[in-house]
Amino acid sequence: MKIFNDKKIVILDGAMGTYLEKIGYKGITPEIANIEKPEIVEKIHSEYCENGAEIILTNTFGANRIILDKKKLGNALENIIKNGVEIAIKVKNKFKNIFIAGDIGPTGEILQPYGTLAINEAKKVYFEVGKIFEMTSVDFLTLETFQDLEELKIAYEILRETTSLFIIPLLTFTSGKEYRTLMGQKIEDFVKWAEKNKILIIGSNCGVSSKEMVDIVKIIRSITNLNLWIKPNAGKPQLKGGDIIYSEDVEVFGENCLRIVEMGVKFIGGCCGTTPSYINYLKNLLVH
Repeated sequence: MKIFNDKKIVILDGAMGTYLEKIGYKGITPEIANIEKPEIVEKIHSEYCENGAEIILTNTFGANRIILDKKKLGNALENIIKNGVEIAIKVKNKFKNIFIAGDIGPTGEILQPYGTLAINEAKKVYFEVGKIFEMTSVDFLTLETFQDLEELKIAYEILRETTSLFIIPLLTFTSGKEYRTLMGQKIEDFVKWAEKNKILIIGSNCGVSSKEMVDIVKIIRSITNLNLWIKPNAGKPQLKGGDIIYSEDVEVFGENCLRIVEMGVKFIGGCCGTTPSYINYLKNLLVH
């Protein structure tokens, strides 16, 4: 795919879930907006494209059997994914030269033996999601916000077997004495697995501020030259007056993203707390 082979920096979109909430959408889950309020999802995708995004992610992050069954929406799974893709295609047709990533998130459960999710059950979840995406016209898939490398491996392997689509795996790290996943895996473990499996693009999103993501990218860059896909949050979420506020403004976020790009990152965008104005500011920084 041309966008992967070009040497230029590619600007990604920003948050979907937190932005839907910010503009007043109150659905039981962000993904059901694909059915209830498709015009709002289309508007968000369009705003990101208008402000510089060259890749948009479908509003399907939590669209899997385990998450939707808990919300009594399991029967809507296929429609949520197909509608999400159709909305993104409408935007792609309007803006041209836009690519669509089918967005897939984790189950939200912890794998055995630490949790209750059996490996075979996890495989079934990703098999079902993969089969639905295979029927759509997304350009490729992203595995986002995975906090357990073992679950990411399962998702990647199943999707590689069940779809013909290019897959970009992303792992989320938490800050502490060193950056690790929620399950304790290190950045080095992620890179070693990716290189062993000849994965061409890896990345990280969510979990940390853009300032902390600078440090994560430094560590990744010190051990590999793989192409990177990076989407930090607009700071750490903070509760103020009943609202969740993200502490980084567009300037702080943009400057940190610029530092990330200067380390040779090709794909750069935003995660929780970011809006089209963050992407616009980032685009203008990169252009100048």
